Amino acid sequence: MFGGKRLWLLAVIAFLCPETVWAQYALILKNGRRITVQSYRDEGGIIKFQSFGGEVGISRDQIQSIVRDRQSSPPDVSALQPEERRAQPERESRTQEKKGAPAELKKSPGPESPADAKEREEKEYQTKLRDITAQIKTLRDQYFLATKGSTSPVPSLIEGDEAVQARSDDLISRLKDVQHNPAGPSDAGGILLQTPSPFSGLPADVTELRPPGGVPTVDAPPPGYAEKERVLSELRNQIGQLHKEREALIEEMRRKGLETGSLFID
Repeated sequence: MFGGKRLWLLAVIAFLCPETVWAQYALILKNGRRITVQSYRDEGGIIKFQSFGGEVGISRDQIQSIVRDRQSSPPDVSALQPEERRAQPERESRTQEKKGAPAELKKSPGPESPADAKEREEKEYQTKLRDITAQIKTLRDQYFLATKGSTSPVPSLIEGDEAVQARSDDLISRLKDVQHNPAGPSDAGGILLQTPSPFSGLPADVTELRPPGGVPTVDAPPPGYAEKERVLSELRNQIGQLHKEREALIEEMRRKGLETGSLFID
């Protein structure tokens, strides 16, 4: 009976003075944080209150003031977290905005101007022309070395059995080229022979030998190449093909008004 009256009395007090029952307190810390609690108690300089399912204690020296907070909202437990943790999402958001700013401010490249397009095309053509010229020089040096023992294009005297044999192999290889390709000789040019003058002080005589035009036969296949003759024939064909590509490229550059640069192979 007495217990029922007590509960009834507490209910009346709660109804008449709700601010007393639901009153909350705000602990203002010296670092500026604000902690809202339902109730607290002071034990030996330690302010204790319920939070996170347990009891939390803060030294009285860290608290600037305690005021009554009549707001009906639940205790602000987020205030118990370190300030750095609360500020972390905000800092991350600002960092992402700063990182994204350069991408937004970065301008996309504009259309290429006609002058820039011509300059780029000219460089591409010049690079291709230099590559073909370098290939011609490499193959030509190999050819001169195999036929005259030197990479110099200047005519030289035939001295020694090896030089005579090399010139002979070259001439025979050209003759067989005509037999295998009656349409015309390869494009490597003739053989320049230099004969010393019997008179002192006079320059040597230079003679260019070319294989005669052949007539195709139907009764017998053309003779095959010896190994060195085949190598010389392939070198001449490669040199001739590269010369054609080079001349066609130069002509195309001139039609487009592009600078060819130096056209010397040496």
